[in-house]
Amino acid sequence: MEDVEMVDAPSAASALQVGEGAMVEVEELLEVTVGRDGLFDFPSVSAALSSQPQGTRFRIIVSGGVYDEGVLDMREGVHIAAREGCGPASENPVVLTARADHPAFCSRVDGAKVSGVRIEHHGPFGSMACVVVEAGNILLENCVVTGSVSVGVLICGYSTPALHTCEVQGCCGDGIKIADSAKPTVSNSRVHNNDGFGIFCTGSSAGTFTSNDIYANSNAGVAARGTCSGLFQGNLVHDGKQGGFWLEEKAKCDLIANDIYMNQKSGIQVGGHSDPTVMKNIVRDGLKGGIVVHDQASGSFLQNEILRNTMAGVGGTDSACPLFHSNIITDGKGGGIVLHENCGGVFEKNQVIRNSHAGIGLKGNSNALFDGNLISDGSGYGVWVQETARSTLQNNVIERNVRAGVVVTDTATPTLSQNIIRDGKHAGLLIRHNAKGKFRQNTLSHNVHGNIVLLEQVSSELVANIISHGPLGGIIIRGSTTVTVRGNTICHNDGANIAVLDNSDPICDGNVLTNGAGRGLVVMDKAKGTYRFNMIRNSELAGVYVGRNSCPELIANCICDGKAAGILLEDDATGIFTHNIVCANLNEGVAVHGRARPKMECNVVLQGGHGGIWLDENAGGKFRGNVVEDSGSNAYRCGTTTANEWRLAERNTNTAPAALTESLAEWADEKLRAPGGNKKVVLVQNPDSSTAERGVAMATQCSELLGLDPARSCMVVARFLGDAGQFEDAEDLIKRTRGFLDDSGPFQMGTAARRQQWGDMSLPCAELLNKWAASSSEYSKDLMTRAAEYARDAAGVFASIQPQDASTVDSFASSLYWCALNFATLCRLGGGGQWTAEAACEAAVEAVEVAHRMVSETTPPHRIAELLFVQGVLGFCRAQSIAAGHLPDQVMDSGQTLQKELLIDSLRLFETAYQHWCEAYGERSLQTVKAITMIGVLQKELNGEEAGLEWNRKELRIREELQGEVHPRTQQARRTFTSMIDSKLSKQTGQSSSAEVSSADVAHYLEENKEFEDADMGLRKPDTLSALASPKSKNSPEYIRWGKVSLYCAELLNK
Repeated sequence: MEDVEMVDAPSAASALQVGEGAMVEVEELLEVTVGRDGLFDFPSVSAALSSQPQGTRFRIIVSGGVYDEGVLDMREGVHIAAREGCGPASENPVVLTARADHPAFCSRVDGAKVSGVRIEHHGPFGSMACVVVEAGNILLENCVVTGSVSVGVLICGYSTPALHTCEVQGCCGDGIKIADSAKPTVSNSRVHNNDGFGIFCTGSSAGTFTSNDIYANSNAGVAARGTCSGLFQGNLVHDGKQGGFWLEEKAKCDLIANDIYMNQKSGIQVGGHSDPTVMKNIVRDGLKGGIVVHDQASGSFLQNEILRNTMAGVGGTDSACPLFHSNIITDGKGGGIVLHENCGGVFEKNQVIRNSHAGIGLKGNSNALFDGNLISDGSGYGVWVQETARSTLQNNVIERNVRAGVVVTDTATPTLSQNIIRDGKHAGLLIRHNAKGKFRQNTLSHNVHGNIVLLEQVSSELVANIISHGPLGGIIIRGSTTVTVRGNTICHNDGANIAVLDNSDPICDGNVLTNGAGRGLVVMDKAKGTYRFNMIRNSELAGVYVGRNSCPELIANCICDGKAAGILLEDDATGIFTHNIVCANLNEGVAVHGRARPKMECNVVLQGGHGGIWLDENAGGKFRGNVVEDSGSNAYRCGTTTANEWRLAERNTNTAPAALTESLAEWADEKLRAPGGNKKVVLVQNPDSSTAERGVAMATQCSELLGLDPARSCMVVARFLGDAGQFEDAEDLIKRTRGFLDDSGPFQMGTAARRQQWGDMSLPCAELLNKWAASSSEYSKDLMTRAAEYARDAAGVFASIQPQDASTVDSFASSLYWCALNFATLCRLGGGGQWTAEAACEAAVEAVEVAHRMVSETTPPHRIAELLFVQGVLGFCRAQSIAAGHLPDQVMDSGQTLQKELLIDSLRLFETAYQHWCEAYGERSLQTVKAITMIGVLQKELNGEEAGLEWNRKELRIREELQGEVHPRTQQARRTFTSMIDSKLSKQTGQSSSAEVSSADVAHYLEENKEFEDADMGLRKPDTLSALASPKSKNSPEYIRWGKVSLYCAELLNK
């Protein structure tokens, strides 16, 4: 320590001149000297102290030498100072000693000061402290306290002393101990080489400790217990034989801007129930950990630099619950942050960089929140979650780690959401053993060994993640995993966007797999799994590849725009494929090779570059009810004989005609290319390392995503199936999807979104069941009841959505249209379910009235036509219900019955709707043909069969062209038309019924009367077609009839 320069002062002063003429009274100052050779005022300090006059300020100047004073009790206003040149570091210092079991120095007063002296205690071990401050605010300045057989400086009671530029060293106990409620100020001092703690705070003490050098103490440099709350700022705490800071019990100290380094144990150890604030410290080069928080401690750790520690930079265990915010944790040789046991806490906006083993390691039952951290450039894992750890990681950037970005092992169950995991030298996310966990809305890209890899018996959930640019693949599922993969966007990965191998059995729902450099979905090596509502498009190889004894189930997926086959099955693969759309793939829509045996039902296969469905020679399976584009010989292709081709085609008798599939393909293209709820795919590029953030910022590229949510995807397939006449299959698919999206289903969505989905699905159901019922020879009450209630549900949903945009208003209008149609039809049938004929009629009238109120000056004519049409249907159905006795009739003012007036008015409405639709769509339209059908019915009802025959003929021709000859609506139109032809013939020939006259006889009669078109249609009746299908044994009546019909056909078509 430097010597203190002592300034001589007058022996006494009573007044001081200030300004002009003013005198200020001051307390009298008396100065005396102490020395050994008789030249000084007193021979001892104690003698000088006892001579202090009452009420004076007293300065004692002490010459060099050793003074064994016993106990020096300080008095108020006394200043003891070493004479100039006799400071602690001089050759002749002032040394105050004590040998007995009492302190060398004791103070209980205010205004006292000791400066420039050494204070030593040479008493027996365990003696009283060298310096004791029990009360008051004494100042020790430039003093050295050493040699104590116990504590160097004991500060207790309510004292508020100050130690400035002092040195406390070589004590057998603690250097400085603060007890009770004392609040000292210790600054610019050195506390070192003590056998206990450097500074030990206990009780409810506080105090301020700034710019001190605390080092080489046998215990922690600073220890705090009890409820103490001191401030430690700007100190050096280093080279401790144990830790740097040790806080326990309920200590609540503030540690700010300290430099803590080279301690044998933790730089900062926080235990018990302590709750410190630790901010802007440097904790470095520790021989064990950096900061350790344990027991039930908490604390706030803010903006610290924690680096180059031998063990973890931050460790947490037991039930600790700290907050770590905006710290830099780097170059830890045992990891960055490691949590054990039941440790919790919040770790946010920290930079965890270049650590060994793992940037973040979670063990035991640890359950912390990690939010907004950067975990990068580690030589091990980015994050390792093991044992039974839980924890939530969100909004973190995890990048450029040598091993997996995140690895989850054992039975751990973490939750990861909205993290970016990229540019790893291994896997991005590796999950193995029996781990579970939920992984939502993360972005994974450019990880060398695959973006997500799942092994062993994992059963995790992957939901709404963006997974792109994986050199070895997007998601790789192996072992016996039962993972759920839902709502993810998986794109631009090499190998496969999703690869399912071994005995895995995942559930993959509602994902978008796009722009894969290899295959979209690969299922092989005995793998299974259920794959529903996925969009798989733009794959370089097959959209879906199934091989090597695998047996997946694919339901309601869209597989399109691939550079090869849509679905490719090889080896001994099987599987179930239902309600999928396979369209616009460059090779076959479906290719079945090797000995594969799939079951394919109710799929839509369109625009395959090399055909619809292809079977190799040894391939087989079950194919039923698929809608396949009839583009010539390529609808079905087989590798061997025509018998195989016949076998395949036989199983798919309802193949769509080219005209229908062309119109449906245009409709599907429009639907599929909608934004899909504004979904975006974020393509994460390599970060710009030149930026100051060094990888925190990332360059992104957004592109519109071709995507379908499950409800829309399902509706696409249901619409195809319904338009192909497979109404039962379509309704079955819709029921499945409604169950998939209801409260107990696997998709989690808000109430508003769920109601929107419900309305979006109820509306097509109302249309579908109406068409199904219309295709039957007689309307079914059960079908129409369900159709009406679906429409009512949809109308209720769209009416409740606020605010209403153009799309919602359009959906509401469509719901009212089908509500009116279906309830009107239910009224005609006499009611059904809970609906009487009167109630059904009232519901239909209400829907029409609401629709009328929506009409404005800007409503286009074709929309007006829809309203006119539905009014006409309502009038017609009321008339039919009156005729059946379900509703009462009455005589109107015109003298006609209500039933007759309703029929006349309905015909007028249908004819007006027909004109509007012809102008909007042309006559050959599925919209216009509805009006044609009803005009034919009304003309027959009001003006006889001849009046309706031309309209029925027109309907049949249009439906044959647009819907195909085997479509149920076409068959119904043919039944109606040929029935009218049979009736016409029976009147002209006198024969009573078609039971006595064959279709061939009818056709022959019509042909003789030059009615060639009607004759050709008559030959298309089911009984005629069955006769033409295959001849019976020779000489049988059927064989002769077959020849007769064939002869009529040849003659008829020639004419």
